Amino acid sequence: MGDVTFNPTARPGDADWRVLYVGCGDSAAGEQRTAIRSNPQRLDTLGGKILRIVPDLSAHTATSTVSENGRYRNPNDNPFASVAGARKEIWAYGIRNPHRLSWDGDRLIAAVVGLRSWETVILIHKGANYGYSAREGTQLLQDDNTLASIPTDDRIPVRVSDSVVNGTVVPSYPVLQYGHDVSGGDAIAGGYVYRGHAIPALRGKYVFGDTTTGRLWWADFQEMAAMDGTHPPKVAQLHPLGVSWKGRLYPTLFDVVKTAYRARGGKHPELP
Repeated sequence: MGDVTFNPTARPGDADWRVLYVGCGDSAAGEQRTAIRSNPQRLDTLGGKILRIVPDLSAHTATSTVSENGRYRNPNDNPFASVAGARKEIWAYGIRNPHRLSWDGDRLIAAVVGLRSWETVILIHKGANYGYSAREGTQLLQDDNTLASIPTDDRIPVRVSDSVVNGTVVPSYPVLQYGHDVSGGDAIAGGYVYRGHAIPALRGKYVFGDTTTGRLWWADFQEMAAMDGTHPPKVAQLHPLGVSWKGRLYPTLFDVVKTAYRARGGKHPELP
């Protein structure tokens, strides 16, 4: 499990009121070469999904059903609630590791930690398939985990189980991505759309970072929304964001950490 969140715009009487969204990683299943590789695509498993549940058994009793373990409820309007063999908790699927979730109004945003090539941001839609482990970023992910261009006929099977397929679907793609290279990073940390007033230049911008390099970027959320659903897929432009600390501008948070480490007497040439 990566993150849990409630829709901040939901009010009493709304279908989303006190309904919990859960980002659930695939536990590295999608990078394997055994049968579990398809788990993020399978609707009978919870890994590699966004889940949507009612944690309070006394809420939404007329519009949900009690879970198999009897400890929460599954909303009847979840997209696969009536599909035989599918988990009723699933809201969206085909996601490697939706590590952090945030909202802009009632739009749910997931920062997804990738496999070996791409870190991505996706806009979550009900019932959407985000492609993993058949896609990574805006590319085809092959069985040996190498990447190729997406095919002209860009469809993947809707896998209910390891043996049941229910048609095909065109996968949904990220609206932002950066690579595992010198200008990118290793693992996306998550982000938020800034709607504050202290920094007018950042209003309406999605601000996010990378865990290991400490890099920060911003992207225009309006542009991100415009890229959503494009095919062939397109992503919004990234812009680097520096950090002002103690009167000096640093290119990344990691540079701030290194400076503070040495200021406190750290002697190692690299951080331990």
